[in-house]
Amino acid sequence: MRLRPITDSDLPALDRLNRAAVPNVNDVGVAGLRRLTAQAAFFHLAEDDSGPLGFLLAMTPEADYDSPNFLWFKERYPDFCYIDRVVVSENARRLGVGSALYQAVIDFSGGRAPVLTCEVNLRPANPGSLAFHERFGFRQVGAQDTENGKKTVSLMIRPL
Repeated sequence: MRLRPITDSDLPALDRLNRAAVPNVNDVGVAGLRRLTAQAAFFHLAEDDSGPLGFLLAMTPEADYDSPNFLWFKERYPDFCYIDRVVVSENARRLGVGSALYQAVIDFSGGRAPVLTCEVNLRPANPGSLAFHERFGFRQVGAQDTENGKKTVSLMIRPL
C-alpha cells in the first residue's frame, strides 16, 4: 500500500469510492470533489497495484467551505485541521488503510493545529466509524442535526 497526494486524474475513481460510501459521506460527484480539492489542506489516497483503496480529505480554518460541521468547528476553535471525509473501499476494510490515512493526516497536522476534528454519523448510525475514531483518541465535544434533520452527527476532536 502506498499513500500519495491525489491528482485530478484520480477524481473519477475517488468519486466511485465516495458514492459507494453514501450515506456515511455525502455524494458530491467529480465536480464536488474538484471543488473540495481546491479547499483541501490535505487530500491523500491509499492505493495498491489494483488502484485506489481509500482517501482522506482535510481542511484548515482558512478554507472557504460552507459545511455546517466545518462551520461548527470554525465558530468554536481558532485553529484546527478538519477531516471532511474519509472513505475506504469495502474490500480494503480492516487492512490498515484507514489507520494509515489517519496517521498521515495526524503527522501532517502536528505543528499546524492543536486539534484534529471530524464528525461521525449518529443517525444514520455508523458504529464502526465511531469505534474507529474513539480508538484513535477522538472524543465527542458536541452534536448537531444536519440535512434538515435527516442526520445527526457527533462532533469530535483529537488533541495533537
